[in-house]
Amino acid sequence: MAGLNAFELAELHLDALYRRDPMGLIVASRDPAVEPPPFHLVRMSDGNRWLVAAHLDGLQRERLASVLSALPPISDCAGARSHPPDVDAIRAALPRRSAFQREYRGPAFFFPQSVASADAAELLTGALAVAEEGPFAWLRSADDATHPIAVVRAETGEIAAVCYSARATYAAAEAGVETVKKHRRRGYASRAVVAWAGAVARGGRVPLYSTSWDNLASQALVRRLALICYGEDLHIG
Repeated sequence: MAGLNAFELAELHLDALYRRDPMGLIVASRDPAVEPPPFHLVRMSDGNRWLVAAHLDGLQRERLASVLSALPPISDCAGARSHPPDVDAIRAALPRRSAFQREYRGPAFFFPQSVASADAAELLTGALAVAEEGPFAWLRSADDATHPIAVVRAETGEIAAVCYSARATYAAAEAGVETVKKHRRRGYASRAVVAWAGAVARGGRVPLYSTSWDNLASQALVRRLALICYGEDLHIG
């Protein structure tokens, strides 16, 4: 993680999110349940980095790239939230169907170089025997791509929070966090994220975290862990 600049972090981030063809165009999400957007933009203080989708034709990609390249960089992440890009211009460059789909905006973070350990968390080495129904039923069949998986239990012994690799490559992993509603605001998610990030870093990869501006609970977790914002994500569709 040491020595990586914002552009290098953005590249790791985008590569963890999407599969690309030899031309660098998005062909699929690394999460098969997620439909890839027509573009993904990362705004940073040093400039912008973006990907466009292979399913757009050449003219559409050219128009979209022209609009994205003209967007000014952000001053910092706090300024990004209050100064959104020209979304109307971006939508005008998109195919009509994509232009009216959901907009996602939010900050992207990396972890401090020294990631503390979390003794209260357990790292799974395989599938976990949990109930066939419930928030963590998927742990029964968790595949290798989701590891490392950090689990934190409540005093009762039940699983309170889990942090896992939502999307990953050989170089980086994006955190996915789930917390049982009744156990929220007790620090369980923070412990799980710290344990996950430490395991990712020990494995020689870069742990990354991103969220939306609307997810206040996630942003509170970011503040508790003192994660460092390097850019803002934007995609539509």
